[in-house]
Amino acid sequence: MKSIEELQSDRSTFSIGEAFSDGWNLVSKHLGFYIAAGIIAFLIGAAAGIIPFIGSLINSLILSPCFMAGAVFITWRIAMGIEWTDFGNMFKGFRFLSQIMVSSLIQMVVMVFLLIVFFFNMLPQIFDLFTLSQGQDFYKNQAEMEAVLRGFLNAKTIIALIFFMIAILLVSVIWAFKTHFIVIYKMEAWPAMELSRKICTRNLFPLIGLFLLLSVVIVISAIPCGIGLLFTLPLSIGTIYNAFEQITHCNKPVEINFDFRGEGRA
Repeated sequence: MKSIEELQSDRSTFSIGEAFSDGWNLVSKHLGFYIAAGIIAFLIGAAAGIIPFIGSLINSLILSPCFMAGAVFITWRIAMGIEWTDFGNMFKGFRFLSQIMVSSLIQMVVMVFLLIVFFFNMLPQIFDLFTLSQGQDFYKNQAEMEAVLRGFLNAKTIIALIFFMIAILLVSVIWAFKTHFIVIYKMEAWPAMELSRKICTRNLFPLIGLFLLLSVVIVISAIPCGIGLLFTLPLSIGTIYNAFEQITHCNKPVEINFDFRGEGRA
């Protein structure tokens, strides 16, 4: 396992093909556990989502990130030859709750800011649409409302949407490894995000290619009533982990210095 100091300036890259093949080999060893854990995580998230106002926030900041952290923890152990025998390991990500929550909050704030910037360009149309839709006789303004809606589909809006989607993709890519550094290297939230940014920026185009390929696979797998997601989501976990492993050699059992007081690797 490379040290944090080595990774600060490391120029290692990864193979997309190897990430897919070796990542699948990792998760397929315990595919039944991954599928069962995914279903349980989904049901818990759905139950939390029922809570008014804060349900979606709990999902975004705590449940989903912590379950993903648990998946990273499990996949890392499998890569080191430790079998997944304790199903309760899917909840191990909650050991890193504070760091996971902080990193998720930071990423959410950035994405909300990008969303506000995107909609800022359409404020005049949004204001007109809101004004026309008020009152009991709003249906009489149907023609004007349709004209405003058509006004959204202009070159400026389309270009803004493209830049917004690119920005969201870049944010997702540069912080793709933040959870891995929190779980495997026991780093605090911001240092983990910064190290992820440095490494991912050096591997920007391969990671963009990896994310786009995974997105295509996930979208296609969701077509048959979402059943394919039971297999492609574990594939995504294994693939992204393997890309991280190729760069950091994190499956090599060597001593490292933790950035903050935490539990051991296992």
